[in-house]
Amino acid sequence: MKKIITLFIILIITILSDIIIINVNSKPSIIVSKRLKQNKEIVKEIKELYKNEVESINQEYTIDNETQDINNYESKEVISNVNINEEEIKYLNNEKEIESNKEAKIDDDIAKLATIDEPKEEVETTDEQEVEKIEEEKKEEVKEEVKEEVKEDIHLLKNGFIEENNNTYYYENDIKAIGLKVINGVNNYFSPSGKYLGISTVKVIDVSYYQKDINWDLFASDSDCYGVILRLGYWTTIDKKFERNITELKRLNIPYGIYLFSYATSIEGARREAVFTNNMIDKYDIKPTLGIYYDLESWKTSSSSSDNISKNGYNYIAKGYIESVSNHINNSYEVGIYSGRWYAMNRLGKTAKSYVKWVAEYNNTLKYDGPYKMWQYTSKGNVPGIEGYVDISYLY
Repeated sequence: MKKIITLFIILIITILSDIIIINVNSKPSIIVSKRLKQNKEIVKEIKELYKNEVESINQEYTIDNETQDINNYESKEVISNVNINEEEIKYLNNEKEIESNKEAKIDDDIAKLATIDEPKEEVETTDEQEVEKIEEEKKEEVKEEVKEEVKEDIHLLKNGFIEENNNTYYYENDIKAIGLKVINGVNNYFSPSGKYLGISTVKVIDVSYYQKDINWDLFASDSDCYGVILRLGYWTTIDKKFERNITELKRLNIPYGIYLFSYATSIEGARREAVFTNNMIDKYDIKPTLGIYYDLESWKTSSSSSDNISKNGYNYIAKGYIESVSNHINNSYEVGIYSGRWYAMNRLGKTAKSYVKWVAEYNNTLKYDGPYKMWQYTSKGNVPGIEGYVDISYLY
């Protein structure tokens, strides 16, 4: 029994030394495999010793039982009238139970040793931790490499104003600016193809069915214009080319506005024109970033004429239309009046004139005496995509 205890202590010390070596050594697999072989031999030897010990105990127990049986038999033969002491029986039963427990404990010890001989979990856990650590380090290295690559790519992207093909463009991370772009707090204008147009006095055309079928793709790619004002129609009649034109402008992301030529002679007529405008805005989902304009100028029909409208009458007409449309769109876009320079100064009343935003005068200079946003300076302009003449204005 002492030999078994000694071997057991040696085994424990060996296992502990393995664990220490495994934690220190960066390559534990070779040492562990050698130690496992030694452990198996020691365990095998302990098992044999335990087996012999168990057999010895069993033999002693068997001899004791046989001796006891003989004694009991002899006692029965010699002294038949003697009663067996109940306490003695309990004592003998306890002795048997103690011996049985000893044997079971020995089996448990052997079973425990059998689980110790191959510390797989310890080694595997150590290896997994080492692998995870290496993988995490590699991930960090890859992340750093990717960051550096992204930084290099960003430097290669186009940014800022760049001269290309005799034109100036503005880029943000390789994306070309079009339309209106706020740069350093200042409005900058770009054509539909991205050509830089400046911070003011950019060109805007206005078209109707008179320009027929416009090649909007050519206009977008080659013109130096910023946007377009479409004629919505006149009175309560839609322009024949409006639907086609609005569809194309939306497709090409060209900024646009709309205007309605008025034939109203009273506030009631103005309100009818406003209802028509509002219905068309809803029907075509119009987003007129360049504004909505009420065209007030000279006209004559077989039954009526603009000459019959007084300045005060224009005040009511202008206010009725503009307030109705502005309320309908929740003031999301500017609503104003388009008129010729002379007509605005001489035919419109004070209230109507205050709504003027777009003025026409075909001259080298505009001599209008009020504020404005756009000046229609010619009716004989030429732009790519349109056959014949077209009106061109400056947007300020």
